[in-house]
Amino acid sequence: MSHHQINVRHSKIHQRSNWYLFWPVCVIASLLLLRIAFAAVHEYRASLPQRSDTPSVLLGEGQDLHLDKSMLQKGQLRLFEARSSGQRVAFLVQQTKDNAIHVALASCKACYHDHDSHYARKGEMICGKCKGTMTFESKSQQSSTNSCALPEIPHKETDREVAVMTSDVLAQVAKALR
Repeated sequence: MSHHQINVRHSKIHQRSNWYLFWPVCVIASLLLLRIAFAAVHEYRASLPQRSDTPSVLLGEGQDLHLDKSMLQKGQLRLFEARSSGQRVAFLVQQTKDNAIHVALASCKACYHDHDSHYARKGEMICGKCKGTMTFESKSQQSSTNSCALPEIPHKETDREVAVMTSDVLAQVAKALR
């Protein structure tokens, strides 16, 4: 008997990994996933509330607004926030090009019930629902026919100032938007 070991040499089959075959599929799947992620992020950012380009001035608790007329510029939108009994209401003052001074709530009915989806952009209030410009409500135009109308607030004007009472602002909210 021979003491030789029998070595069987198996030829090594060089196996390539399967990734060489499937790399195009991986690239296409990755690109598709990136596209879906970008679309989701874009949709999320579009659904976020817009930010106003006009700062809002917060009035003290129960404080009335006495605004010097010389502070108003034609077409400039001024935003204020009245507070009383824990309630906060945004309103605006704007002098139009024909020198008329408008004081109104800073929200239409649709936006008020949608919790501040409205915003100011380039001197105009924009509706958060329809993305259209809100107009001032007038006596000839009822708010029921135009849901994007800004309900006017009674105010007093003298030669030097515009006065807006916090009680008038809160009363207008109760009357027009509720």
